[in-house]
Amino acid sequence: MSKKKSAHEIPKAPNPTTSPSQPFNLLERPGMPELLLFVSAWLVFGWSVNNGFVFFDDDKAILYNKALQSPSLIHFFTGQNLGMYAPFSWMAYWVGKLISGQNAWGYHLVSLLLHSINGMLVYSTLRLLLSNIWVAFSAALLFVVHPMQTEAVCWAAALSTVLYSTFYLASARAYLMWLQAQKTSISGYLGALLLFLGAILSKSAAVTLPLLLIAFDFFVYKKLRRNFWLSKIPYLILSFIFGYYTFITREAEGHDIETASQTFNLLDRFFMVCQTLLFYPVKLLLPFNYSIAYPFVKENGAFPPFYYLAPLILVALGALIWWKWRDKPNYLLALAWYFLPLCVMLPFRTVGSFELRSDRYIYLSCIGIFLLIAFALEKANARYRDLGLITLVSLLGFLAWKQSTVWKEGVALFKNCVEKTPESSLCQCNLAYNELLNLQYQESIDHYTEALHYDPSVVEAYNGRGQAYMQLRRFPEALGDFQKAIQAGIITPKLFLNRGKCLVILNKPEEAIPDLNKSIELEPKNPETWYFLAVAKEKTNDLPGAAADYSKALQLQPDYLEALVNQGLVYVKLGKYSEAINDYSQALKINPNMEMIWNNRAYAFLQKGDPGNGVSDASKAIELNRKYAKAYQTRGFLYQALG
Repeated sequence: MSKKKSAHEIPKAPNPTTSPSQPFNLLERPGMPELLLFVSAWLVFGWSVNNGFVFFDDDKAILYNKALQSPSLIHFFTGQNLGMYAPFSWMAYWVGKLISGQNAWGYHLVSLLLHSINGMLVYSTLRLLLSNIWVAFSAALLFVVHPMQTEAVCWAAALSTVLYSTFYLASARAYLMWLQAQKTSISGYLGALLLFLGAILSKSAAVTLPLLLIAFDFFVYKKLRRNFWLSKIPYLILSFIFGYYTFITREAEGHDIETASQTFNLLDRFFMVCQTLLFYPVKLLLPFNYSIAYPFVKENGAFPPFYYLAPLILVALGALIWWKWRDKPNYLLALAWYFLPLCVMLPFRTVGSFELRSDRYIYLSCIGIFLLIAFALEKANARYRDLGLITLVSLLGFLAWKQSTVWKEGVALFKNCVEKTPESSLCQCNLAYNELLNLQYQESIDHYTEALHYDPSVVEAYNGRGQAYMQLRRFPEALGDFQKAIQAGIITPKLFLNRGKCLVILNKPEEAIPDLNKSIELEPKNPETWYFLAVAKEKTNDLPGAAADYSKALQLQPDYLEALVNQGLVYVKLGKYSEAINDYSQALKINPNMEMIWNNRAYAFLQKGDPGNGVSDASKAIELNRKYAKAYQTRGFLYQALG
């Protein structure tokens, strides 16, 4: 008589040869499914290692991250960046930096390696849950090659998404292994819990794992008992602590969550959540027109009609699922895997500056949709089923490779975004920013203007557009934009410096001095700010103050050529000719080919009463520029002084 199976025993994955439907012969070989998944990931996304940084969080999360500038465990675990506490992600960034320095390919390499591992973890986790190896492999393969994964895999800053997913999936797998061992191994449970801690130390979005584990319990045992809930208490405590801490760090970063959330009212958010739950499956099933942002846009105070139909569609789908699938746990597991990891990313509130739906938010949740696809394909004849999977994977892999090229650099990325969603102020703003960095100033102005047209509250656009105007020497327009940015509440040392510079250039030094002092108060170690403060004081005839501020700029940057030259001029006005000569001599060591500096030193020699040394300097200026009239005049005065 066979031994009766315990009601609490997780069913062990059967030998592949006993699977209800015969898979590819290759899948019967140990390690072959994992190898195929690993190779598929590299075939599809391998080119992305050549991509660069995009200046949309890559700069803030990586290039300007203080923890990476002076890496140590203390810096990794005691700070936060972009309003997030994610020390494991910063350590992963650090590994990328060790590989490629300031180049991006090391970060992309780490991300691709983690994505490959995640594909294998998806497969092994599903094998612990399902008896069908073909379904488990097919869902994992779709996870690996789908173009909607491109954002998470090909964006350097999104390395945090693939990293937390690695720990998330590993923890889920370890938990199922613990269940399979009949919960007799305390080390197995602690291992799963520690892996979960690694996930939330990589990204707070991992807090949903306890909910998925509860779904696993129900799938395996068909009901929930008290001891199941007890095993989740440590998970839920960690989720609460790190979830709550994320709100604190976001607000500390300057994201006013309550104020930002008021952009849409409670009813708006109900429709937004319903529409988003339908939006992602549609993007997965119709894998085209991907963008870095899919904004929620109202026209004349109303959403498009589909938003208002979304609740009715969800109710109809819910009724259909209950009618057709309530006794089909495989399908219910797939739906739980779609909804539960995604639920924390739904637009109930705003945590950040923009209302976003992003491809990376679905990185783990898409496994649920891929499970449903695999279940549907598996019902077909084996020959057609395998051919259908190969065809589908080939098409998706090609589209994913093509989408990965969009991420090669910032301008290409946000041009694609503007083409797909021109109403997105985020896309317009970031395209303008990347064009500004690429010295495309007029294009930058145009797109900042478009961003403000679609969303006048995006006051960061005034700051960026002002910088582009300033580079084109359109100082009145630049000044107007900087004033609007400051009036809107933006407080940065660079912004006050820029407005001060415009005021100095427009010959309004008295108005410039308060701005420049404010910039120094916020950032006292910027030599450019001290330089322009000195220029402003010089224009108001505060020569001693100007000399002192030029000296401060030179302390911070000894090779600051303009500061040396201007300080020399101030010293001449103050009658400090030796100090002026010393400044000009230092300047000539930096650039000996500027005729103006030779002429200035010649004039200082003249005023000091040393015309002999001055003649050679004036002659050098003339040698450099035969049409430099001032040098002839200075040499004439020097000859006159020599009699």
